[in-house]
Amino acid sequence: MPLDLDTGPIGGELDADVLVIGAHWDAFAEWFTAIWEHGHHVALIGPTRQGKTNLLIELGRLRPYAVILDSKGMDRTLQESGYRRIGAWPPPSDVWDDIADGLPAHLLIGGPVRSDQEWDRLASVISDALTGVFQAHGSWTVGVDELQITSQMMGLKRKIERNLIAAADRGVTMITGYQAPSWVPTAASRQARWLFLYPTRDEDVIKNVAAKAGRPWRDLKEALHVLPDYHVLVAGTNPRVPLVITHAPKQTPRRTRNDT
Repeated sequence: MPLDLDTGPIGGELDADVLVIGAHWDAFAEWFTAIWEHGHHVALIGPTRQGKTNLLIELGRLRPYAVILDSKGMDRTLQESGYRRIGAWPPPSDVWDDIADGLPAHLLIGGPVRSDQEWDRLASVISDALTGVFQAHGSWTVGVDELQITSQMMGLKRKIERNLIAAADRGVTMITGYQAPSWVPTAASRQARWLFLYPTRDEDVIKNVAAKAGRPWRDLKEALHVLPDYHVLVAGTNPRVPLVITHAPKQTPRRTRNDT
């Protein structure tokens, strides 16, 4: 499906061989939804406060069934997402009733963390969810916000690696957000079919993403050089797909139902 450009090529001096196009979110979402297959993982890579969590929320909305694992515990951006927060997996019966009726389900898992005991409980809840969602009916999309917290601090690195590798065969898609590939399981970027890269001066990060995407790293570096604030560079592992610059819309706070 061709990308219907709203903004045309992004401004800035780029090498003529580097194809970078820009699109408003609605045009990008329509294009990406048409080519984003179930089981094709997404990696969101970039520093904090660039918009990774907001992008994770919006990508989840493109799928009928999505669950985001809130490893930070009551993250404010997630709390205003309009997703339904549940205490643990599996979801309540009314969620399955809605799914049976053809309705979407967008869920958050994770509660407040005010003590070491609550932290340990959250880690256990997220571990159980990572197991349960792979046994669930339907092609779920699983968002792991702040992967370095989930994999390292919660000790779930091996489980996440196994899930990333096995997910494609089960039609499960994982969206992982992290600051640098070296901080998280190598499977996160190795298994990703789509890499969303925010501005960074770390050439090792750029080279890592470029190697996975099968593109010259200097092409990505040039594209990042003209990236507007809070925008993201999208690179697929199919080099015939152009590099795309877009940004998730500013989030309007929505009421989040809490079952915790």
